[in-house]
Amino acid sequence: MITEDQLDFITNKVKESSISSKEVQDDLIDHFYCLIEEDMNQGMSFEVAYQKAFQQTTPNGFDEIQEEVFFVLNFNKITNMKRITYLTGFISTLGLTLSIVFKSLHLPGASILLFGSIIVTAFLFAPLLLVSHLKSNGTYSPSERMKWIVGAAGFMMLALGSILNMLHLEGSGAVLISGGFLFGFGFLPFLFYTLYKRSIEAVWQKK
Repeated sequence: MITEDQLDFITNKVKESSISSKEVQDDLIDHFYCLIEEDMNQGMSFEVAYQKAFQQTTPNGFDEIQEEVFFVLNFNKITNMKRITYLTGFISTLGLTLSIVFKSLHLPGASILLFGSIIVTAFLFAPLLLVSHLKSNGTYSPSERMKWIVGAAGFMMLALGSILNMLHLEGSGAVLISGGFLFGFGFLPFLFYTLYKRSIEAVWQKK
């Protein structure tokens, strides 16, 4: 029979985890309680029964449960957001490709097509991609979120500077420099360092 202190231990472990949903916490506590009590009735100690229940229920830690709950609760929103994001990305990329073709062949409308594609890419596709990426990865740390926000802001500033430069407006140089600094030094080093770390970890896992 599980004692009050042991039940408090289970409750505290669950509530100290990254799981934010009260309903999921309560269900998980009940699930742990049933598994542990069943094993203890067969003569197993509480510590061993808890470790066994933990491995059966959350072998990869409580974060995995939180990620699954987040995905289930936001599945429809995430799906619709991704559809709009990648449709917008396709349209903007197609526009940029056609504008290059039009420019190369000296066809009319190339500048308008390029101008419109840059606007759609920078101020529609990039923000949607950022929001979609952050929403589909709900367990990002604040520093990780900031990295992607800085990257998106730098990219948008580069695009804005390009538009201002195309229109021969003042301030284009300052915006381009600021955007280049943000994107080049506030995003790219962290992105490639993360990719490098993951590649090294993948190599070690194969050894």
